[in-house]
Amino acid sequence: MSSIVDFYRGKTILVTGATGFMGKVLVEKLLRACPDVERLYLMVRHKAGQTPTQRINSIVEGKLFDQLRQLQPDFHSKLRPITSDLLEPDLGLSQSDEELLVSKVNIVFHSAAMVKFQEHLKYSLQMNVLATQRLLGLCQKMTSLEVRVDTSFFVFY
Repeated sequence: MSSIVDFYRGKTILVTGATGFMGKVLVEKLLRACPDVERLYLMVRHKAGQTPTQRINSIVEGKLFDQLRQLQPDFHSKLRPITSDLLEPDLGLSQSDEELLVSKVNIVFHSAAMVKFQEHLKYSLQMNVLATQRLLGLCQKMTSLEVRVDTSFFVFY
């Protein structure tokens, strides 16, 4: 048994950017390689008339998740979309969702970022810097946090 698999056993993970390229790959890999992960909370905003749950359902029906569906047909039960918007104060979280994340999350993967370099600088700054600051504020409140990984910083390298 891998020490990575052992580490993730029973852990609760928060993922931002789960609907982006890196986020989709991360979610699939975590679920496939670490089958005993407790839960993945996925912070997702409403977009194009779709709810966060609809957006996640659409993603996990894709080809990337074919192997996972065969290995763990009930993997959906480990996913919990959390309605949020990283550009909003308090990340657009309801009070009950914030309390849930603060009390349950062990690991945070922050992979939400603006990577379209044609965007206005103001919007990129809001998403890549201010949203990260807001998320760090949430992390500071978390009572069971063990690890935080920020992949969004790499867009500025």
